[in-house]
Amino acid sequence: MNFTLSILLFIFTHQPAHADFGDSIAKALFQKKVDQVYEKALQCEPLEKDHKSSMDVTDWRKVQPKLPPWHMLTDLEKTATDARTYARSIGGNDKVLHCLAGCYIAKKLDYSSAVLVGWYKELSDASDCSIKTSFEKKDFDATVIGAKLASVDKRCEKLCKR
Repeated sequence: MNFTLSILLFIFTHQPAHADFGDSIAKALFQKKVDQVYEKALQCEPLEKDHKSSMDVTDWRKVQPKLPPWHMLTDLEKTATDARTYARSIGGNDKVLHCLAGCYIAKKLDYSSAVLVGWYKELSDASDCSIKTSFEKKDFDATVIGAKLASVDKRCEKLCKR
C-alpha cells in the first residue's frame, strides 16, 4: 500500500467518527484491485479452469470471501509475502506450502485474512494466463485448513506437515 493511502487510512480510522469511513475506503480500494485482477483473468483464452472441480474464474469470483477490517487489509500484502517466504523455508509439497501460508497469515492477522489471501492467490493464478501457475481450488482448501489449524493450535506448522 502506498504511503499516501496509509496516511489517509491512519487519519480516518483513528478518529472514532471516521473509523467506518476509513474501513469503507480500504475495502473499496482492495475490491478495485480484485476487480482489476478478475478483468485480466477474463482476457485469458481459454479461461483458466480448475480441472478437478471444473470451476473457472467466473465461478471463482462468485465465492469471494468477505473482506476483513481495514487494519488487516493494510497488512495483507506484506503478510502474504512473508507467509510465502516462511512456507518455502520450511518446505514441503504444494499443498503443505499452502497450509503453512494459511497458518502463518492466520497467526499474524486472522482467519478471514488468511482465507482472503488464499482466494486471491488463486484468482491471481487464473489471471496470469500461464501454464506455469494454475488455478486450483485444492490450493485454496489447503490454505483454509492451515488457517483453521492456527485457530485450534498455534503449532499448526507441525499439523500442516502431516
